[in-house]
Amino acid sequence: NNRWSISVPVKDQVAGASVYEMTAGYRGLNRYRVDGTNFLDCYKVALEAVEGTRSGKGAALIEADVVRLLPHSSSDDHSKYRSKEEIEADRRRDPILSFERFLIEEGVLTETETERIREEIVKRVDEAAEWSENEPLPDPSTSMLYVYAPESRVPKEGFVEHAYSGKKTVMVDAINHALAEEMEHNPKMLIYGQDVAGNKGGVFTATKGLTARFGPERVFNSPLAEASIVGTAVGLALRGHKPVVEIQFGDYIWPAMMQLKNELAMYRYRSNNLWSCPVVVRVAVGGYIHGGHYHSQNIESIFLHCPGLRIVYPSNAADAKGLLKTACREDDPVLFLEHKGMYRQSFAAAPEPDADYLLPFGLARVVREGEDITIITYGMMVQRSLEAARELEDQGVSVEVVDLRTLNPLDEETMLNSARKTGKVLIVHEDTRTTGFGGHLAAIIMENTFQYLDGPIKLVASKDAPIPYSPPLEKAVLVQESDIKKALEELAGY
Repeated sequence: NNRWSISVPVKDQVAGASVYEMTAGYRGLNRYRVDGTNFLDCYKVALEAVEGTRSGKGAALIEADVVRLLPHSSSDDHSKYRSKEEIEADRRRDPILSFERFLIEEGVLTETETERIREEIVKRVDEAAEWSENEPLPDPSTSMLYVYAPESRVPKEGFVEHAYSGKKTVMVDAINHALAEEMEHNPKMLIYGQDVAGNKGGVFTATKGLTARFGPERVFNSPLAEASIVGTAVGLALRGHKPVVEIQFGDYIWPAMMQLKNELAMYRYRSNNLWSCPVVVRVAVGGYIHGGHYHSQNIESIFLHCPGLRIVYPSNAADAKGLLKTACREDDPVLFLEHKGMYRQSFAAAPEPDADYLLPFGLARVVREGEDITIITYGMMVQRSLEAARELEDQGVSVEVVDLRTLNPLDEETMLNSARKTGKVLIVHEDTRTTGFGGHLAAIIMENTFQYLDGPIKLVASKDAPIPYSPPLEKAVLVQESDIKKALEELAGY
């Protein structure tokens, strides 16, 4: 059966490094099948499987046949689809009763002792249930506690924005440098993902040179399996590591959706702050590269529906470095969105901050002062908005541009102050118009600044279509500078 793809660690005899290799079919896989209701059989097989794997004989798959003795849930009546004979046959295979009989037959326990054990278990369960039922219900005022870490490790209070004096650097290199600096800072930090190791450094070279510098035990390749990448990162983070994983394209993050939304984002909340899971997930997103349907998607609006998950979307190299370093320090999980169309563009390049620079989350930046209209935007759209604003200046219209930088946490104060100042607001994002982040931003502005507005809030976004491959079609679907300029002219006319 060639449907099986198992990832097993092997030794690269040439480089002497641990790498991963995908095996086809059952090659390299030791398969076991066992009666899951028989403790002794399970124990024997588990010993053999573990010993075989530890001695280098390959991965092991154990299939254990078990029984279900009760309905699936309290609302399920399994007698409607299971015969009495089937249910009775499964009850005779009850593993607890089978093991009990074995212990009695072998003289390990007597029937009197097993009855005493059973009574003690029932007593302990009843006591636990009674204690739980007598506990007071939670105070509703605590319902929003521990969605995020109680304190930020890089607080925005007291932070002062300043100019950077480093060499001008493109975004992808700034990201590479941030990762290297944080690997030096934190020996518990790990980097892995598809093709991130070795000289390649991922499809965009963001991790180039890091394996050579920090070793294959800390920077390594993963299987082509997004669910496994994020799932293992959750486990590593819970054990005290700092996984910084790469999902090659935002378009392929969806197999990991369950791990991201149901596990990663909620660990702190559902454990009442006992556990933290500070994974950083780096993802290349965005269009304008003729990448077609499967290499052009923007994903922020969907993941903004995941309470507990921070969302970062920088627009230039300096911010990308400062925000990524902060993501590596914070105690919350972070989805770090990198627009692949800006990786090497000169308009996104900037003087590089030093290794001590940490840009706090939740601080938007007014990248262009203006008096007549405010543009609220982020990511690639910052540059396009700036270009449109310069063109409007020739028509006597002064446009202010606000770069949000982080979408969660959101700097509402800077956004609302700008809206009050100008009285007119244009929201611009690359994601689709329907249910994009712009609708939420517009609601916040309307609720808080309605009396200051001199015109309707306008939204410029991509069309509600997959991103086409053909250049003229891609141009028609994605936001263009001319779209922003037209919306500004309409607002200026009010």
